[in-house]
Amino acid sequence: MEGKRRPLTWHVIDIAVRAAVGMMSGVMFWVFDGLSYGLFPLLTLILPGSAALLHALFYFPATLGLLIVRKPGASAYVLLVASFIEVVLGTKYSVSLVVIALVQAAAAEAVFALFRYRRWTLGVTILAALAVGVVYNFYLLFFYYQAFSFFSPRGLIGTACELLSALVFAGFGSWGLHRALSRSGVLDRFASGR
Repeated sequence: MEGKRRPLTWHVIDIAVRAAVGMMSGVMFWVFDGLSYGLFPLLTLILPGSAALLHALFYFPATLGLLIVRKPGASAYVLLVASFIEVVLGTKYSVSLVVIALVQAAAAEAVFALFRYRRWTLGVTILAALAVGVVYNFYLLFFYYQAFSFFSPRGLIGTACELLSALVFAGFGSWGLHRALSRSGVLDRFASGR
């Protein structure tokens, strides 16, 4: 089928932009990781579970990558590149980042897939962000906070803070950053910039 261009196929420019967003995100993750050594214990001391207020800083690219390139796999590609960059720069979490990056990406991709990769609205972005937040929250409860049940005060506070973080950073934050990039003209070559 020559001459017909499938809108969901990847092109070199798509790969380059995803890689750039992933590398930028990986460096940001590394910086946030360094800051988290002091911030997370302080927030936990103030209110156990409240450190989750900052978690979405580590998964906002799940929605941002999809908003920019608007093709299946964008979230996974961006988060994998970001997690590899963070591992290379040095992190306390090591290779487990790659696993959780795939889980987070799958959550965001699932929401956009429900809309067949055709709806790129704030509402769908928020749904995707909340899906990532829910999945990440359960991942943390299952693998890191086994001593706390979901219905414990710490579990409930952590869940509420995780969802708020997802809403603010991965939902509204990714949407706002995408809109700013679009208005600047940087995304003119993409459907998301038109």
